[in-house]
Amino acid sequence: MSLINKSESDVVIVGGGIIGLFCAYYLMEEGKKVIILDQGQIKDSCSFGNCGLVSPSHALPLNSPQLLFKALIWLFQKSSPFFVKPQLDMKFLRWMMGFAFNAFNEKQLNRSMQGRGSLLMDSRMLYDDIFEEHQWDCNWEPSGIHFIYGQEKNFNAYKSKDSKLAELGLAAEPIVGQDLFNKEPALTERAYGSWFYKIDASLNPGKLLLELRKHLVSKGVEIRELCKVNTFKESKGKITEICTNQGDFKAKDVVMATGAWSAHLAKQLELKIPIIPGKGYSITMKAPSIRPSCPIIFDENKVVVTPWREGYRLGGTMEFSGYDTTLNKHRLQAIKSVANQYLKEPFTNEGIEEWYGWRPMTNNGLPIIDRSPVHNNLFVACGHNMLGLSMAPSTGKLIAEMVIGKEQHLESGPYAFARL
Repeated sequence: MSLINKSESDVVIVGGGIIGLFCAYYLMEEGKKVIILDQGQIKDSCSFGNCGLVSPSHALPLNSPQLLFKALIWLFQKSSPFFVKPQLDMKFLRWMMGFAFNAFNEKQLNRSMQGRGSLLMDSRMLYDDIFEEHQWDCNWEPSGIHFIYGQEKNFNAYKSKDSKLAELGLAAEPIVGQDLFNKEPALTERAYGSWFYKIDASLNPGKLLLELRKHLVSKGVEIRELCKVNTFKESKGKITEICTNQGDFKAKDVVMATGAWSAHLAKQLELKIPIIPGKGYSITMKAPSIRPSCPIIFDENKVVVTPWREGYRLGGTMEFSGYDTTLNKHRLQAIKSVANQYLKEPFTNEGIEEWYGWRPMTNNGLPIIDRSPVHNNLFVACGHNMLGLSMAPSTGKLIAEMVIGKEQHLESGPYAFARL
């Protein structure tokens, strides 16, 4: 195996998921020679099997007092939207304590909302530019997203969240009764009302990953799959070599975009990254004859359905069970059960593919996008929670600006190591 020498690569990106790919996209546009090292394959990416939402409406962080109270009940239900596997892991317990503390810290919740909102809105606009330029085939649909509620009291209670989002210019349109069924005839009468966010969009994430990789390779970016990083060589506050099972790679700068695995890799570099894996599930199948016109979130149950021209995906749940590799049938059945209640034709039995992935969860809902405080030539882009796809373009552009020393198009302070 020949080595990649310093003159052949300006930037090595560790991680070939959606964040790493968009970092490569914008670095390439700045004239950088880039190589991507991915320990898995494209299907292993957390974004590959998610529901494909590009959703500024998700600016509010996951942790809230309401969620914590619900979680206490859900903990005892095998099919609940939120599940925590009992574990005596001090790292996990510290993370959960921070998660709970931030849920009751109004100042932190507002900081998280503002930071998430900026990144989400910027990425949403960048996606428009990208698809106008490239015409990639990935089912891009800027058609909005419904937040559906079955109970009137829960629908009305959501108004306080929508009011917070309205501060960012993201107010929804409330739709109830026959107006809802006229707009979305795929719903059953179990649905009471919707908060409809017109700004949201969707796409097929697997197709986007394929199109993006194909584009990068055509522009000279080298992508090494099944390339596992073993160690790093360091000198004078910089990473000098990345040692892998496929050889040693040198570059002037290194980007770490390793998702839920970031904490493990960072530990080798004496860098603390407070991320734990949050497991999500999806079921992909042939589209039924009666399907929604746009994605739907059944918010009381945290289940998503996304229709595409050639397929149909159900997904959801949040499971904190470490790096557990089992496909939990209880979780999958819970997703199907919710769809069965709210959709006239909830699923088919053709082309079914069951999937899980680990989301990189931070306890304040904000990603880390910053230069490492330990190594001057290491840049970190991780911890995007459930929003990697939604935040990827803006993240990639920020990282490219940091690497080349260009003025940043977006204030990056909320995503800095200093605020951890």
